[in-house]
Order: sequence, then C-alpha cells, then structure tokens
Amino acid sequence: MHDLLITGGTVYDGSGAEPIVADVAISNGRIDEIGELASQLSRERIDASGKTVAPGFIDVHCHSELALVAEPEAQSKLRQGVTTEILGNCGWSAYPHHGPGGRAIRELSSPIFGHPEVDWEWQDLNDYFDVLVRRGTSVNVATLVGHGNVRAAVMGLDNREPTASELEAMKAAVQLAMDHGALGISSGLAYPPGVYASTDELVALAEVSARNGGLYATHLRDQVDGLVDSVREALDVGRAAGSQVAISHHKSVGRRNYGVVQETLAMLDQASRDGLAVSSDIYPYLAGSSSMLMLLPPWVWADDLESVVRRLDDPSQRARMALDLDTGLPGWENRVKAVGWENVVVSHVGSLANRYLEGETVAAASAAAAKAPLAFVCDLLVEERCDVGDLTTNSCESDLRSVLTHDLTVVGSDGLDVGERPHPRQYGTFPRILGTYVRDEAVLTMATAIRKMSGQSADTFGLSGMGYLRPGYQADVTVFDSATVLDRATYDDPRQYPVGIDSVVVGGVVSIAGGESTGMHGGRIVRRSRK
Repeated sequence: MHDLLITGGTVYDGSGAEPIVADVAISNGRIDEIGELASQLSRERIDASGKTVAPGFIDVHCHSELALVAEPEAQSKLRQGVTTEILGNCGWSAYPHHGPGGRAIRELSSPIFGHPEVDWEWQDLNDYFDVLVRRGTSVNVATLVGHGNVRAAVMGLDNREPTASELEAMKAAVQLAMDHGALGISSGLAYPPGVYASTDELVALAEVSARNGGLYATHLRDQVDGLVDSVREALDVGRAAGSQVAISHHKSVGRRNYGVVQETLAMLDQASRDGLAVSSDIYPYLAGSSSMLMLLPPWVWADDLESVVRRLDDPSQRARMALDLDTGLPGWENRVKAVGWENVVVSHVGSLANRYLEGETVAAASAAAAKAPLAFVCDLLVEERCDVGDLTTNSCESDLRSVLTHDLTVVGSDGLDVGERPHPRQYGTFPRILGTYVRDEAVLTMATAIRKMSGQSADTFGLSGMGYLRPGYQADVTVFDSATVLDRATYDDPRQYPVGIDSVVVGGVVSIAGGESTGMHGGRIVRRSRK
C-alpha cells in the first residue's frame, strides 16, 4: 500500500535523459519506485495520462524571505510547479538584521522583500527557520547568508574597509549561518553595503563558506560596461577562496553591451575546464526589477536611511548625482546611462498617495510633473522614504537565449513579491520556459529544460536527495500539460497564475490538485549537508 500513485504519465527524471511512460509510487514523503505500478494499491491517486511528470522545480534565486512568513502557502511559486525556494540572494537575507546597520538593512530591503507587515522577530537563521516551521510552508526552503546583512550587522553601511576585528566578526557571522545550515554566502556588489567591499573582503568570507561546504553566489559588481571585469572578479574570489561560484541572473545591460555574454560564458567554460565549479542562473525576461534607489550613485546610499533621505533632498547633492549619472564613477554600475529613464518604470511605491505612478516610466511621469527625471526620482524617494521599486529593460533576446541554453545555467526567478505590480517573473518564470522556450520556440528540449529546473539545480546547490525522480529521493513532483502550460503574468497584470500546471506534490503531500491549492503544507527546511 503506497501513500500516492501518479499513474500513466510521461516521466522525466531530472537528469536530462529521455522520458518513459511510467507510474510513480510515493510513501512516507519519498519515492518508492517507478515503473508499471498501476495495479498496486495506494491511498491516493493522480491520473497523469497524457501529462508530463517531472521533479518539482527548484527556484535557485528568489527573495521570498518575508513572503513565506506572510503567506506560507507560497501560491505564486507553487502554482508554477516550484517545490523548493533558495533564499538569501544578491547579498540580502533575512538574517542577521541587528547591530549598527540592522535597522537600515531592514528599511532599504523593503522594495526587495515587500511585506512591511511582517515583524522581523528572529535574530539568526535558526530563529528564522523556526518561524517558518511554526507557521508551516507549502514549499521547501533553503537559504544563503547575505554578505550585505553580515557587513551591516558588524559595521553598518559605512563606505570603508573593515578593521581586522570587524572582518573577524563578519567571518564569525558567516560561520554561525553555516552552522545553522546555510548553503553558502551571496554578495550584492551593486547594492549597499556590498558595493563598498573589496575583493579581499569577499575572499575572506567566501573562504569561511567554502570550508563548510558552501558556495559563493554573486550579483555582480557591474553588469553594464564592467561585466567582463565583474565576472573575472567573481572567478578570482572562487579560486582564492577555494569556493564554488554561482553568477546570479547572468546578463549584460544596455544596447552597447549586447553580445558581451558570449565572452563571459566562455570565461565560465574555461574556469570549469580549469577545475573551478561554476554556474549561472537566469530568468526568461528582458527587464529586471529592484529598488529605485539602487539606480543612483553608491555614495548616496551610505549610512542610515535618514542620511540617505537628507542627501536626496539636498540640491547640492542632487547636482553631484546628476554629474555622476552623466560621467559615471569608477567601479559603479551606471545603469541609467546605459538604458535611459524611458526604460525605467515605477513598479512599486509604499504609499497610496503615489500609487497612480505605478506602471509609468520615469521619463513620462517626470514630464507630466514638469520635472527633470532625476528631480522627480529624488522627490519620490524622499516622499516614500526610499520604498520605491522599479522595472528596468536591460537585455536582448539573443543574449537571454545564449545564457539560457548554456550548459552551466540553471533557472531562478529572482522574484520579488512586492506591491500590486511585481515583476511577472514572480508568477510566470517556470511555465514561461516550458511554454515559450520549449514548446513554442524549441529553444530548449523538454528534457534539458526540466534538468535545468530540477536535477542540475539540486546538484549545483548541494541539495542532497532532491531534484530527481528516483527511488529514495524526496517526493517533490510536478505534473503538467505540455500542450497548454504557459505563463499568464504580464507587466501590466502580473499577479496571474499560469495555466497547465495540474498537480504539485511536495514531500509526498499533494499541494496542488486539478490546478487548485489544497492548502496543505508539505514543505520542509533544507539545510546544507555537513561535510
């Protein structure tokens, strides 16, 4: 007697192998066997005839820290077939959030994490995991530790090198996170306070992670004109620290940089041939999303939120910003210069008073307000106390496809569950790949796409016993209709669930049945396997 039988489906095991028509038996949260099993007994059945049966998808790059506390059902991911989320990316994590920069990191992360109603009641990773366990979760949850949080906890948002004692304190904070089961450390080198860190600082902290079997994931320092140098820095960190390296949302920004990913992908190939474990992740959209504040020069972000707001409101500081936006700064990713205000959209504002601006480009909104774009942005950030998100058109389709099809690439949504108009990747990343890039345009085969979204992701991030449909593995399964699966989320109406995802099983628990939520919490906390 099995707990669950999934019968008659076309089964892809997550390895990239060709599928077989088979039944999948599940008991006690694990896969029992795969084969001709329809005559066997089970307490529950899913008829997958004519459907595709795959391992549950693993979102290797997301920002659901507060969303999972506020909404444990995780419907925007679960209905995509996602059964595991990896948090703590781009240098931002839910912990630590105390010390000199604790309040600032919580305030500045609002356009990243959303859900201001959540009380940050935890102090460290164990505490955060305890909160998720207490509330329940419909998806499995793993996390990296954010370098930005670690730095802020020790030395605030200061634009300087750490002292020897501060560096030791940061290393201790990373070690504590690794002791609690973090998968590694992430950096956000285009964000405060990561932008202020030297390569040597990153190596020192990545060494701690690597000694504990963790990886180094990085939102690169510059995805505009400095993409090649930024990838080189990431690989240098990996070599010096003895660490695996994961390049987050690998892309080039701005028309003048289209095609540069061919060079950086070749760099990853060479590093892999040289013995360094490397990977990239990608989402299948040409626009990105972040905090509007991050489009301004890095000196604007230093110190606490009150200092930032004062700078934004100071005419002399605005003049300095305008000069830097025009001429650039060494080591700074000048995204506005590369894409123009006409390609920057206000995606989120904290107050109801300015909600009418959501969906407008900065160029159009500033013209309507009879203001220069920079003045408009500064005024809005002051009024909203920096709780403003943006959508920025960054990339081109040929670059996206080059990265997506590269052997070392896995899939991450980079989803932000923020406000009424989040980036559609929060709701559509995985069905978009299956519908658009597999079925409709044949950019990937089904076997390869599923591997990039399951088995290869599990291997890359060290998720033992997950990511494959194999006996003994955790029973995370997605059943979908390959003929109809498709994302429906758009930039104008992003909070729309996809179609074609019929059933989702998490840890043996049927969480989506007939395309609808069962309300069951089958997810678990996933900690890094100890060496």
